[in-house]
Amino acid sequence: MKYSLVTTLLCSLLPIMGCHAQKTTTTTVNINPLFSEPAFSGKQGVMLSGEEPKWLLTSESKGLLLLDQQAQPLSRFNGNFETLTMRENVLLNEEQSTLIATIDNEHNTIKLLSLKQDNTFTLQSSLPFEHSQLESLCLFRQPLGDISLFAVDAVGEVHQFIIYNAKQQHIDIQPIRSFVGVPEVQGCAVDDSREQLYLVEGNIGVWQYDANPESDPMRTLIVAANPFGQLQGDISDISVTAEGSVWITTPENQQLHVIQPITGLYQSITLDGLTEPETVNVTLHNKRFQAVVFDAVQDSYWQVDDLKNIVPQKLLKTTTLATISADVQTDPVLRFGDAADDPAIWVDQQTPANSLILGTDKRVGLMVYGLDGALLQSLEIGRVNNVDVRQHSSINSPLNTIITASNRTKSSISVFELDEQRSVHHVGEIATDLGDIYGLCMYQSDSGSYVFVNDKDGRYQQYRISATKPNIVAKKVREFALPSQPEGCSADDRTGKLYMGEEDAGIWQIDAEPNPSAQASRIADVGDILKDDVEGMEVYHGQNASYLVVSSQGNNSFVVYGLWDDYPILTNFRIDMDLTNGIDGVSETDGLTVSAAALPGYPQGVLIVQDGRNQLPQQPQNFKVVDWRKVQALIEQSDHVN
Repeated sequence: MKYSLVTTLLCSLLPIMGCHAQKTTTTTVNINPLFSEPAFSGKQGVMLSGEEPKWLLTSESKGLLLLDQQAQPLSRFNGNFETLTMRENVLLNEEQSTLIATIDNEHNTIKLLSLKQDNTFTLQSSLPFEHSQLESLCLFRQPLGDISLFAVDAVGEVHQFIIYNAKQQHIDIQPIRSFVGVPEVQGCAVDDSREQLYLVEGNIGVWQYDANPESDPMRTLIVAANPFGQLQGDISDISVTAEGSVWITTPENQQLHVIQPITGLYQSITLDGLTEPETVNVTLHNKRFQAVVFDAVQDSYWQVDDLKNIVPQKLLKTTTLATISADVQTDPVLRFGDAADDPAIWVDQQTPANSLILGTDKRVGLMVYGLDGALLQSLEIGRVNNVDVRQHSSINSPLNTIITASNRTKSSISVFELDEQRSVHHVGEIATDLGDIYGLCMYQSDSGSYVFVNDKDGRYQQYRISATKPNIVAKKVREFALPSQPEGCSADDRTGKLYMGEEDAGIWQIDAEPNPSAQASRIADVGDILKDDVEGMEVYHGQNASYLVVSSQGNNSFVVYGLWDDYPILTNFRIDMDLTNGIDGVSETDGLTVSAAALPGYPQGVLIVQDGRNQLPQQPQNFKVVDWRKVQALIEQSDHVN
């Protein structure tokens, strides 16, 4: 049968909507009854893709029901189910399947099922949920093909799990993170293409979050219900189509609404003939939207065959960065929050396996780890921010090593040594007159051992360390400034150049020798690739060339510059999760370090980075170790490398 469908173009509820006028149009579409059965107690349905239409429905009494194009049952999976989320074209043991997640109401568990092409259901896993009563689920296909699941409970907590390993083509359940969502959630959905999670708070509106596991759970209200916005009635459900259109239902006024974040379109669609359209699932087939709506009063499913007056969005072109994964991660620091900051590496030239990773915990002090990531020492000497190390025959200490760190508790430079047993010892402080000491890096040359420290006001100071025993002897030999706040820096001992990051502007270079007439010059600007804040950086000396690796914190990536004419960008990449080894990706990196020294398992050395969000599972921050060969492989693909 046909019903009248009234479409209203409303003014923008929020800036994302992007319209300014109000216009009302009326059109007619096909709305057909799809399925009903006495005491079926349905809730959610979805149309599957394919040449012959199929529908998947939930029922509290009959479980999951698969229907053919005549709405006749093809197969069933028994149980008491209401919630339904799925992703098609999932390879499980080289067989194409539809992956389904639903809530088992009887046992408060998450059921993961596969629906094969022969229409049979297979239970892949049953995940007990002990946090609270489950309310909503939604799946997210991540950029590299892995699939994660958002589970929202009755107290508003959102729990994200990895459930599918695309590389291994099997179910792999690992907790990623948890965060506070919305109370009494009515529904959730994910836009895979834009990596956006949507949660419905019925009487408030729809909240948008970043779905990426390495993101902060910041939220934006994209549509608000009265009295907070113009939308009339509580929202009961949400669906997102492949190109990013967001669809919501308001049962009180029998309306379906569509929001297009890219085009700014907002439309309200009145579904005449339905009493209480509680849930909706919209799919895009052959460039046309088709919806399955469940009417709670009539306990029946309905099909909206053609929403032809609504044009699908064109997806924005996005640049996909190359990704690599970490090989080892350190133990987490002691507490949650912004704590871990900057790493350095001491190489044991006699027994490389005994090399040490030094990492700052800016709430506690200096941490010392083995190459396997295990914590070996904790030196609680104050809020140390950045750390660096130099090894040189001219350094008068047991292992010809000096370690320094910027100490924000004392506005000083903390100095450390290594003993014969490879234990780190704090030997004292070098006082500075900086008001807010911040970044630090070291430089070694024939003229001595130097430390550069900076202040948030842009000032740099350079100190020469002449001795550490019996007392520390140090002298300030130079001071200069960048226009605004710096932090990360790295000195190239071979060329005598100091590279400095100005967080909001770019990368600078100046002579590292204490020449008072030397002038700094900017060699790289923030932009599309290098995104502020510019954070940690370090020079890597390869067999044939030298590079500068920089943390591009604004887009959770790393940029590699060639240290030759014009400083070309050779590659930029992200560090993604390694599900097989249970190591999460890297984001919000502050400090980093590199070493070209051959180490066990790392013949070309390592890249070590701070991880601002340590997930899989959620833990305090830590440091990640990457085999340099992975970075070098990306560099070799550059047009600037001969």
